[in-house]
Amino acid sequence: MRTLPLGGVLCLIFGCMSAWAQGAPALDTFTSPDGAFQFVYPETYELLVGERILKATQTRRAGIPVCNFSTAFACVMYPIEVQEETPFEAAAFSVGTVPGIVAESDCLSYADKVTPSHIEALQVTAISINDHVFRHASAKRKVAGHVQATDLYRTYIKQTCYELQINVSVSADLQVQKQSAPITAVDGRANIAHEALRLVLSSFVFRE
Repeated sequence: MRTLPLGGVLCLIFGCMSAWAQGAPALDTFTSPDGAFQFVYPETYELLVGERILKATQTRRAGIPVCNFSTAFACVMYPIEVQEETPFEAAAFSVGTVPGIVAESDCLSYADKVTPSHIEALQVTAISINDHVFRHASAKRKVAGHVQATDLYRTYIKQTCYELQINVSVSADLQVQKQSAPITAVDGRANIAHEALRLVLSSFVFRE
């Protein structure tokens, strides 16, 4: 089982990512309204909650939304310059729940994702984030001219299936869409964004 330790938060605080090499960023903490969980993120990132998830512009040219307004409690957008010349379109970390899941086994096995139309079977592994075990799976979505990579982290607690997501979207031609390589290999900015959001993920804790 892999472990994503709280040490990642220290990395975030002291600005060890190359994207933050100019100095450690100021941080904000989001705590859910019911006090169930919290996470830390740089204040330069945009926090979307409630109707803002639906109404806010999810950065530039994003053909596939990186924040799911129907399931997410909170979504943190990675900052990107609108005029920047790069295939990288958008990236976000979000926390939500999976509707319709009433059994822990269905939640952790991603039973709702197993459909005849799902071409690639999800490979589920265990990962520990701050001493809490999640089931991790990766997926890829493709629409005309766009590809999105998604990392899913699920856990079942208090009869609720929680799902944490990291979504990274890039614009891509047909040749790139057909490749099996990670989309973070398409553009360095996409890779930096993915690793930065993993630091936000590493700060997630349930406040039991």
